[in-house]
Amino acid sequence: QTVEPVPARGAGDSMSESDFELMRSVIRTKKASLIADRMKFTDREASAFWPVYRQYEADLAAINDKKVSIMKDYMSRHEALTEQQAKQLAEDVFDVDQKTLDLREKCFGALEKAIPAKTIVRWLQLERRLQLLVDAQLAKDLPVIQK
Repeated sequence: QTVEPVPARGAGDSMSESDFELMRSVIRTKKASLIADRMKFTDREASAFWPVYRQYEADLAAINDKKVSIMKDYMSRHEALTEQQAKQLAEDVFDVDQKTLDLREKCFGALEKAIPAKTIVRWLQLERRLQLLVDAQLAKDLPVIQK
């Protein structure tokens, strides 16, 4: 199984709110089955992993909501971004990135008691790849800050 990107749009088209929500929905729907398929957990590993994963997904959704809010705010004023707004943007992005990293570290700590580190790292690799796909899809529509 693979996670399909949102269909390509014409040059100059940006991702609409509905396109974005569709992409998030597709990923959330397919992600757990993709992980189960790729990870091939033992029964013992699965019983330790899935409760932690469900909490991870809930916490990650809140972080991603903040990321979306930052993007929307940026898109609404990128052409006239002040120095202070640019600084705040950087701080907000750093905060979202740090919270994502902290969440992954927390999950690693919770899982390492019951699952081999190599197995957890394999999941983290898969998780990171999926996030990179989403981030790449979103980034292509973000305009570059002008001088």
